[in-house]
Amino acid sequence: MGNIQKDQVSQAAREAEIEKLFSEVPYESEVLVDLPSKGRFYKEFNGLKISPLLFEDEQKILMSKNKNINPINEIISKCIDGVDVNDLLDVDKLYILLKIKEISYGPEYKFSIMCPACGANGQSTLPIKEIPVNYIPEDIPDPKEITLPVLKAKVKLRFLRTRDEKYFAKNEDFLTNLYRLIVSINENKDPVFISKVVRKLHIRDVKTIKNEINNKQYGVDTTFRFECPSCGHNSIVNIPFDSNFFSVS
Repeated sequence: MGNIQKDQVSQAAREAEIEKLFSEVPYESEVLVDLPSKGRFYKEFNGLKISPLLFEDEQKILMSKNKNINPINEIISKCIDGVDVNDLLDVDKLYILLKIKEISYGPEYKFSIMCPACGANGQSTLPIKEIPVNYIPEDIPDPKEITLPVLKAKVKLRFLRTRDEKYFAKNEDFLTNLYRLIVSINENKDPVFISKVVRKLHIRDVKTIKNEINNKQYGVDTTFRFECPSCGHNSIVNIPFDSNFFSVS
């Protein structure tokens, strides 16, 4: 047998051994999840599957020098099958991140949190499966129609999606890009018309629209009860989703 044939046999045996080794790993390789939106607002939706993030992929994404790459979106794109990451509703996106965390790093999320009473840092651990999720009712449409309190106009607003995030990254960009989330004002769908109307809106009308866009009643409930180990103060606080989120610890 020539050297080339020996190398081929050796490579095939090596790959077979690697495949056998990983076939015995006791983690879920893929899970089908039930999104907060139930997938009702995605075209040709047939369910969403999530796979664990591999260490090699994580390092490539988080260490990327390409400033145009959003690492969180890249992680989601790498791990999901069934929906384009750019189409994701924000209420589904956070839920997906938690599921990726769960099947990639383990069933618990450990984090540090500052006590709002004494300022001391405490450690908390939450079982990811026990974090409450509020599903969007079937009678909620997209877009949703609201009536402005001052102008009395009927405005149709659509859900915020991943592709919209870049337009609302800074607070000062909100009013400039608000028209992007408005489908129509009194049935007028002209984006130029909508943009001009938005700039003239009363502050109460703008706040009404903003409150509707930032409505957190659906999706992952990001609040939990925290008892400070230092002073014993008991309070409702928000779960932190910081740079340590994608970590084994």
